[in-house]
Amino acid sequence: MNQNFDTAAGGAAETSKPSSPGVGRLQGLSVLASVLLPIAAAYIVFYTGIGMPDDTINQGDLIQPPVDIKGLDFVGGDHAHMNFADAEEKWRYLILPSGSCEQDCEKLLYTSRQVHIRLSEKADRVERLLVSASPVDALTREKLGRDHPRLRLVQLDKGALQRLQRQTSTENTSGARVLLVDQRGFAMMAYDNGHSGNQLLKDIKRLLKYSYEQ
Repeated sequence: MNQNFDTAAGGAAETSKPSSPGVGRLQGLSVLASVLLPIAAAYIVFYTGIGMPDDTINQGDLIQPPVDIKGLDFVGGDHAHMNFADAEEKWRYLILPSGSCEQDCEKLLYTSRQVHIRLSEKADRVERLLVSASPVDALTREKLGRDHPRLRLVQLDKGALQRLQRQTSTENTSGARVLLVDQRGFAMMAYDNGHSGNQLLKDIKRLLKYSYEQ
């Protein structure tokens, strides 16, 4: 009886075959897809709003279609030219004054600064830029440097700045506003002083969660 059992067991062992390489690859792809697809879906839903419940919709105003700003020629305080095609890939807030940076602009600077601080260890993945059509005077530059140490001052040709303001205007934003620019250099959301810091923070934290880090 034992001999018969051993023989049967041996026969079963002989008939069992290892999994083929194709099955292993398929299982690997399945695991990878289970990780990446939810992230990709969340990113698409956030950008388009498709499939997003009303109570969790983005807090800022979507710019539709997003505006590609990679070709714009920004000039920094050191007179160095920069564009987002060559710049390090970061999420960026562009603060656009409606004229000179006065009360409404200063409020946006404060709001975006508080958001930047509250990002804590993720703050390095975000950059804030104040865009103007003319050079900022030395006194204002000194004050901004003191009050907003992580703020970058850049200048854009007046005509280009006016076009950017028109292209990124939305139904629910007016005057001075903040543009949220993605890692690829597309302005995709706008905020004004009708938005709270918590609203800006909620959007950027979700985007940082579902986007890659360099």
